[in-house]
Amino acid sequence: MARITRILVPADFSATSDAALTYAQRLAEQFGASLHLVHAFEDPFTAAAFAAEMYTPLPLSMRDAMLRDAQQRLDDRLPAEQQARFEGTTAILAGQPATVILDRAKATDASVIVMGTHGRGGMAHLLLGSVAERVVRHAPCPVLTIREAPARSTKRILVPTDFSPTSDAALEFALPLAERLGASLHLLHVLDDPFVADGLSSEAYMTEAPTLRTAMLQDAQERLAHRASPTTPGVARIETEVLFGHGAKTIAEYAAAREVDLIVMGTHGRTGVAHFLLGSVAERLVRTAPCPVLTVRQPKARRHDAAPDHDVERLPA
Repeated sequence: MARITRILVPADFSATSDAALTYAQRLAEQFGASLHLVHAFEDPFTAAAFAAEMYTPLPLSMRDAMLRDAQQRLDDRLPAEQQARFEGTTAILAGQPATVILDRAKATDASVIVMGTHGRGGMAHLLLGSVAERVVRHAPCPVLTIREAPARSTKRILVPTDFSPTSDAALEFALPLAERLGASLHLLHVLDDPFVADGLSSEAYMTEAPTLRTAMLQDAQERLAHRASPTTPGVARIETEVLFGHGAKTIAEYAAAREVDLIVMGTHGRTGVAHFLLGSVAERLVRTAPCPVLTVRQPKARRHDAAPDHDVERLPA
C-alpha cells in the first residue's frame, strides 16, 4: 500500500531537479510526509588522486567555496520555514550521484525518491546512460522521475501491467495513491505483435484477429477485469484496456493520447547480462514518457548492497 512518509529529492540544481522538488513538495503536503534533499558532491580532489601525474594542486579553499555554494543552493530550495514545515533535512555527500542517492535513500528509509531526469536518447544515452535509470534499477523504494514540471495536478494515473507479481505490486501502490489524489485509474496491457506498427484498439483488431490472438485478447481482458474489481472506494473510476503494439512505445503513446498525469509501473530491476540483453520497459519510459513515471519493484526484489557513505566532513584535508 502507498504509505508515503519520507520523500528523498536528489538536487543537482538543474531545471529538472527543481521541477522534481516542486512535485515532491506537493506530495509532501498531500501525504503529510517529511522532505529530504541530497546533493552529490563529486569532489575534484578525490578524482584527481587517481591521476596524480596529470594533477596540478588546487587550493583547498576552492573546494570549501564549492561546498558553501552547494549548501546555499540547498538552503535556497528548502529554506528554514519549509524545513520546519516538512520536517526537512539537507545533506551534501561526496561520491558518484547514483551511489549517493541510493545510499541516502537507504539511510533515511525513504518511502519514495522523486528526481529529475534529462531523458537522454540515442548516442548520448548509449555513452552516458542516466543516473535516474540506475537509481530506478537499484533503489530500495519506489522512484518517481520527472522530465519537466507537470502543468496540472494528478487526475489520471496509468498502470501498465503484464500480470506479473511486480506489476501487481505497482497496482497495489497505485490504488491508494489514486484515492488520496482523487484520480481516475487506467489499467493497460500491451500484447506484443510484430505485425502491428502502432497501438491498435481491441475493437479495431477483433474482426481480423486469428483465433489464437482472439483467445489472447480475451484472456488479457479477463485478467484486467479481475484486477480492477477490488477497487478502492475513493478512486474516482477505473478503466481497463488491451492494446496490440510494442511495450514502452505503445504505453507512451497511450499516455499522451489520454492525457495521463502519472504512470505507475513495476520494474524487475534487472542487472548485468540480463539487463544488457532485455533492457527495461520502465527505463525506456523514464526517457520517453510524456508525464512523470513512478516505478515500483516487487518487495522481495528491493535489494541494494550500498557502499558506505562518504560525508564531506570526513574527507581528507
